[in-house]
Amino acid sequence: MKQALFFFGVPTLAMLITHFTIINQSVDTFNAMTTPILFLGLIILGVGYFHKSVKKHFILFLGWFIFALYWATQPEFLYYKEDGDIVNAVFCIVGVYFLSYIAYHEYLSHKRGETIRSLQFLAGATFFSGMIYFLFQKIDVASGWLIHTVASQTVALLNALGYSAEVGGVYHGIQTYAPIIFNGHESVQIILACTGLQSMAVFIGVFVALNADVKRRLKAFLITVPTIYILNLVRNVGIVYGVEELNLSFYMMHNVIGKAGSLLALIAIAFFVFELLPELYDTIMALFKLPKRGGPIERMVKRML
Repeated sequence: MKQALFFFGVPTLAMLITHFTIINQSVDTFNAMTTPILFLGLIILGVGYFHKSVKKHFILFLGWFIFALYWATQPEFLYYKEDGDIVNAVFCIVGVYFLSYIAYHEYLSHKRGETIRSLQFLAGATFFSGMIYFLFQKIDVASGWLIHTVASQTVALLNALGYSAEVGGVYHGIQTYAPIIFNGHESVQIILACTGLQSMAVFIGVFVALNADVKRRLKAFLITVPTIYILNLVRNVGIVYGVEELNLSFYMMHNVIGKAGSLLALIAIAFFVFELLPELYDTIMALFKLPKRGGPIERMVKRML
């Protein structure tokens, strides 16, 4: 019971405290207060991942738990920032408890002196992908450059298809969005989420952390990451086309058709990666066996059931 209260109660308390305090702050203030927690968790995860002593599991436990506390501050922020996108908020809440559960298993590893290969992989993949994505997200110059690059290439594809398009505004090296001007009027805005960075960062982190042949990992990287980048450009062009030429709503093109298409593409890419790197499939499936370790939380749940 004590472990359950700690690993699941503390993140719940963090969500409640956020609701009554910092959620009402400005975006800049909110980010200034929560970003240090984010990078502290990621850095400690990295230290634990590379650490060789018996203390590594306690370090990883701390990293996962701090990382979970960061995400515990985010559900309401994501909901309001994404204009009421309840899906993102719900996934974030589920993610908080998943991260807490992983922290709990690293604590079990520390107490038992065990090393679980799938947990080691997950820590490395999270550290590498998280650092890649959040450094771009939090450093305005980096995110501005990527946003402008993707917007320019989206416009180039539209022009190649015979449409009149250009990137609006003036690029000064720092921008949070880039408007696409289509036939003389503003159509859609390219933001960081429109660059495909999240998916690319995840795959890069996975390939770096996976214990597999280097040549096969490099081959998987060279095939998947450029493919994701190109498909994302096609997705952006498709959204503009659907909004402007088919008179479909942006919500329909972006949140329904665009997200469904992206999901199907990522599933197809994942199956290809599993064929090339069967170790990845085995490692991921091993995570589903964590409850079989029979720790105190699992025993408590078993008694309750």
